Amino acid sequence: MEITVLETVQFESESDLTNTERDIDLTILRVHTDAGVVGLGETFPQAEMEAGAIHGPIADQVLGRDPRDIEAIRDDLQTYFNYYGHAGAESRAMSALDIALWDIKGKAAGEPIYQLLGGKSRTEIPAYNTCYDQEFDFREEPVALAESLLEQGITSMKIWPFDEFATETRGQRITAEQLEAGVAPIQQIRDAVGNKMDIAIELHGLWALTPGKRIVDAVSQYNPVWVEDVVRKGNFEVYERLAASTDCPLCISERLIGRYEFEQALQTNAVDIVMPDLCWTGGISEGRAIASMAEAHHLPVAPHNSGGPVLHAANAHLSATVPNLYVMETIRDRYDGWHQNLVTETMPVRKGSLAIPDRPGLGMKLDSSLLNHSETTVRRTST
Repeated sequence: MEITVLETVQFESESDLTNTERDIDLTILRVHTDAGVVGLGETFPQAEMEAGAIHGPIADQVLGRDPRDIEAIRDDLQTYFNYYGHAGAESRAMSALDIALWDIKGKAAGEPIYQLLGGKSRTEIPAYNTCYDQEFDFREEPVALAESLLEQGITSMKIWPFDEFATETRGQRITAEQLEAGVAPIQQIRDAVGNKMDIAIELHGLWALTPGKRIVDAVSQYNPVWVEDVVRKGNFEVYERLAASTDCPLCISERLIGRYEFEQALQTNAVDIVMPDLCWTGGISEGRAIASMAEAHHLPVAPHNSGGPVLHAANAHLSATVPNLYVMETIRDRYDGWHQNLVTETMPVRKGSLAIPDRPGLGMKLDSSLLNHSETTVRRTST
């Protein structure tokens, strides 16, 4: 079997196909083979940059190769791109390719990807909801949002009530008034539903260490399930200083690229929950390696899942197989919303959990009508 074509599908910035409260600059990758098996991958959020890497240096390296040689292709590309950096568009493009190669491998074997990764570690996948919600704004209607999630059986949610204050001082300072305003939706949820809802707090790496400590201290009384990405990545010793100042679980980090950066973070002893993004960190192959390293440190993983339907499916397969899964991120406005415009199966959350997918490969296909849709751009590079 050989790779014959790399095909990217991109969507117009104002496309109704990916209509959300914010634009998702999504790239869907289709890897074609001479055996007629087509693998599906995805990456985001800089479509032109990632497509440039796919149709340029990646195509030069992988066209004509056996797509089932995933480890060799991964290592060859890592070596090639290491010459001028490893953590930009090239890494995000490699992530899409890796996911697509695993999809091909699963389809060729007639097995779901998780079976090729070692089989199931659970009968269903626990999920939490990241609250990009079209119906309820967590800042204005936190209780209604929490109650609506509980009605669906979803007992964990993630919100980011401090982000708006970071822009005022570049994350260097936060006032007592701002702390009170940021804590308000958390307190309202706790007052209304008690401990029925787990609450994760996302800080998006926007804060310097000093105000970051103040925020973590302010939210700790509400028993958050974790506080995520307090400071910008880059100085791993800062994570350790932050961890020494709190008993709150710290989640790190969707922004780390590859097993080597995660290993540096793990060596600080400052990480409580490990969060790789499969579309950025290197795909399913790197995600599996990172999960294994986390297991060796007796730590759980909670994959980051804020993109499109292929990332959602890739995370489901990783989550199905790794024994140290904590919870999988999901967004109900996507799997029950615009994901349905792109693929044949969206893998929804029902009663707080994802069912284990049972179809070969990822278990989904791109809606073929998108290849001729007026709001998509299709680009192909072939042997």
